[in-house]
Amino acid sequence: MFKDTRISAASKKRELSIFLVCFALAFFLNVFAIIKHGSPVRELFTQLHVVGLMSLFFYFLIVVLRILYHLLSRLWLRK
Repeated sequence: MFKDTRISAASKKRELSIFLVCFALAFFLNVFAIIKHGSPVRELFTQLHVVGLMSLFFYFLIVVLRILYHLLSRLWLRK
């Protein structure tokens, strides 16, 4: 399914799986909010754009945390 390019197929699969976890988390939060507020079930479909934006937000938050971890670990190992 994935072909090797400058970014390896393993990296693509890892990032796709991380994004799918973020999407699942956003979808779960949407379901939780629908149940909590007693909204109609159709909001699962009508709010998919919001779920997509939330999953992108979660993904970029994870990317920032991974970058910070990488930078801090490099600084820690140099000392």
